[in-house]
Amino acid sequence: MSYPKPSELWEMSPDDFNKWRRENDLKKLFESFQQSLPHFDEWLKENHLSIDFILETDNPGHFFYWNSDTYCIKTTKVDYVTYFFVPVYNERHDNEIQKTNSVNIDNEHSEQIKFKPYFFWIKEKRKISKPIKTKWSGDLETFRYITGTAPDVPEMCSWSISGGGTVLKLGGTKIDGWYKLNGRNLDFVNLDFLEIDGKYSWNREIQIFYSHCVNISTNNVEANFTKFYQCSFGNLKVLNSRFYWVEFYQCDIFKAYFENSNISNLVIDDCSANSFSFNRVEVENIDYIPPIKEYHCGVVKTHETVADNYKRFRILYQANGLRTEASEAYYKERLYEMKYDWGSLDLLKSFTYLWKHSVDNGLSSMKFNFQKLIKNISDLVSYLIWGFGERPLRTVLLSIVIMTVYTGLYYISCIDTVGGNLTNSFYLSSIMFTTLGFGDFVPFQIGGYKLLLSSEALLGAFTFGLFIAGYANKSKY
Repeated sequence: MSYPKPSELWEMSPDDFNKWRRENDLKKLFESFQQSLPHFDEWLKENHLSIDFILETDNPGHFFYWNSDTYCIKTTKVDYVTYFFVPVYNERHDNEIQKTNSVNIDNEHSEQIKFKPYFFWIKEKRKISKPIKTKWSGDLETFRYITGTAPDVPEMCSWSISGGGTVLKLGGTKIDGWYKLNGRNLDFVNLDFLEIDGKYSWNREIQIFYSHCVNISTNNVEANFTKFYQCSFGNLKVLNSRFYWVEFYQCDIFKAYFENSNISNLVIDDCSANSFSFNRVEVENIDYIPPIKEYHCGVVKTHETVADNYKRFRILYQANGLRTEASEAYYKERLYEMKYDWGSLDLLKSFTYLWKHSVDNGLSSMKFNFQKLIKNISDLVSYLIWGFGERPLRTVLLSIVIMTVYTGLYYISCIDTVGGNLTNSFYLSSIMFTTLGFGDFVPFQIGGYKLLLSSEALLGAFTFGLFIAGYANKSKY
């Protein structure tokens, strides 16, 4: 089937564009879903849906993405019909949605259609966590782009989505502003090599699901209130632009370059992301939430990458004088560095080298891993005691723990006027920890008790030093 060129599709009005998609590429794509996705017809029937209705909403991605019951709210007026989707957070939220009046003050009639998104339904109803079968990538729990043609050629690149087929090509051309995205159904499309140039923008929310977005570039753009869900990004280039409330959820973002731009409330939530670059960028807030697991391995294997992301955000915050944000980013950077170091430690490998290879290689590996173990333990202690210098109040909790332990030791001791007396035990512990030494307890003659008292005094001096150093360390931002 021959489709119009991407430039011709962008020249259509949003209504004509959406109508064309319903009758052409999306109809074909959903016929593929119907054939390849298990129990797809059963899902439609049980949720009182049809392919025609799904396409009529011009928001097909909503019927797959959410991990909870979802409402499709159909609003009808004299001259138009709109659809709005609300995922249910809990039972109370569900009840609030149901109480919404069907007719509002503008005489708009609304109809609530409750359904279970396909991937949520198939997992809950049929206990199938990975319904999409692929030849080369194994079973998948959601849509992924797995095969492409000429990915480096703007005019020819194409991508096929798992469970479906080749998606509509809308990239490889230039549009004159972010406003062109408004009102268009851009779910399940190929936006590779799309150039967006121009400040024209609307303050209407845009939601895009399951699209391929590699080598997109923006210049002199105002991008507002846009959300991407499970889209694949690579080599994103943002020049002389403003990103305001642009959000990415469960996306792949590999390489993103920002120059001479402004970022306000950028959200990167549960995304596999790396290689961010910032040059002359003003920032107000970046909400970065690393992934809990990654689809290609089932667990997070990228602690080193997450640490690098936090490092780049920290440098950006420092350049903008955002001390609190820079401090928090540094803490997360060190935390994920520590997770990576512990995950990469392999003591067993050293013994394997010693057994299967030469003694020199084995001893060298053991030395390297032992040094790494010492560093890891040091980092762990630093994290627990004062949060790498960014959580100095933890030293207060440490102080309470130390004094409590020593109070117990004094209480069970044979020290005159102290052993068996909880008040005196705590008092002795507090004056030794703070190194005050009022003189009402004279030095004890038993050597073991002398060492016990001096050890608490040393710990007290060390802990107070950490507390002061922690607050001094925070001033570096």
